[in-house]
Amino acid sequence: MVTRLDKFKKEMEPAKKLYTNEIEDFAKNYEFLGEMTLEEMPDIDTQDYIFCFEKLNGTSEDVLDKTLKELYVHMKEFSKENGIDRFSRNAVISYRD
Repeated sequence: MVTRLDKFKKEMEPAKKLYTNEIEDFAKNYEFLGEMTLEEMPDIDTQDYIFCFEKLNGTSEDVLDKTLKELYVHMKEFSKENGIDRFSRNAVISYRD
């Protein structure tokens, strides 16, 4: 039996790939962001996609917060232009030590 979560994940797969490629490419503009990992947090009917960047070089919280905002703005526009708004609503961008 296919659940609504399974259906959602299958529908989001092309958008996930497109979004992931773009955020990885865009993040290359920031030398203080390291490797990105993608965590998938399932819910009953949907799932959140957490794009988590490693912070490098002891970068300050202010710079990181500003960068996360720039990433969110860029990815929101990218998602709108590419018709993946639905995926974008379930994407979270963060960083880790």
